[in-house]
Amino acid sequence: MTQQDQIFWKNWKRFFILSRNLPINGFTFDSQITSHAIYLTKVNAVKILNDAELFLETQKYVHSYYGLDKVSTIYDVYNIEAEALGQNIKYFDNDLPAVDTNEPLIKDKSDIYKIKNIRFDNARCRFVLDLIELYGEKIGKGYKPRICAPFSLAVNIRGYDNLINDIYSDRRFVKELFRMINHEVLAPWIDIQRDRLGDENAIVSGADAWVAIPNVNIEILNEIIIPSYLQLKGLVGNIYLSLLGGARYLKDPTRFLEVQRILNPFLVKGIDPDVESLGADFFVDYASENNMDLLLGIDSNFILNSSFDEIYKRIKKYIKAGLSQENKFTLYFNDIPADISPKKLKKIFSIVREIRHEYP
Repeated sequence: MTQQDQIFWKNWKRFFILSRNLPINGFTFDSQITSHAIYLTKVNAVKILNDAELFLETQKYVHSYYGLDKVSTIYDVYNIEAEALGQNIKYFDNDLPAVDTNEPLIKDKSDIYKIKNIRFDNARCRFVLDLIELYGEKIGKGYKPRICAPFSLAVNIRGYDNLINDIYSDRRFVKELFRMINHEVLAPWIDIQRDRLGDENAIVSGADAWVAIPNVNIEILNEIIIPSYLQLKGLVGNIYLSLLGGARYLKDPTRFLEVQRILNPFLVKGIDPDVESLGADFFVDYASENNMDLLLGIDSNFILNSSFDEIYKRIKKYIKAGLSQENKFTLYFNDIPADISPKKLKKIFSIVREIRHEYP
């Protein structure tokens, strides 16, 4: 283990404890709940994502209403850097904003030079920085800085089809695109967030939802995504990427976990439908063999459309599997559906607490 990895491991353990408020009865449960928070509170989505105080108060209310383990700070992380660059973002009153995929910022290759002199002083960047400050004042330690990871940011400003064509036809352009994203956008934005947090070594999470099989293949993972991550890590230090999934599509799904281990050497992340398809033990065994923490995620459509009996069985199965290994375990609910019944969601979270108390 290199000295940099030792520092990363030390900070990872501190981050895990602080951000999850200490595991209770062996594990914590977490959720991506912002879309539902907007639905539950009927707050205007545009307003809440431009007002850090309103955002945090809304998340605190949802935390209290459902009895969650932690206050969520997950906002529309994929839009921040893109909008700072000038990418058009579509806003909605009752839902999270989205990149305007019909009008990519880098429509032509010559547009790459729009990636320069980024000021990070627009309303959305101020929202993020205000949120960091308010979290420290009202919640305490454990805030996790976030970025849109290099590949997903490249998709957002170049367009998925364009970027894939570039990868197979013009690697020189792709290399320069990722170099500029890392040097001109992500590294400075990470430094700004860490400075506001007052921790120059804070671990940063890179959200990378576009990195899923079959959106990408093993070749793209090895030749584009890993090198761009390592380049960024070389610039800023403590950073990991959070991939979406797709291991179930591979003949040897372990290859996906090997890539995941490079991008985050301390956490095995398995989310539905991968977990349900491959079995929780596949992820448990890999975590145990490599001395890694474990996260198992339950699918949003499953909790929306399934009976309580089916939900109970899956939650219990994942908890039992997660606690069969010795490292830290998190049960995760993937992107809670906005319009799920609050009554149903309360009962689902009560199921977690009920099962948790069965374990010492």
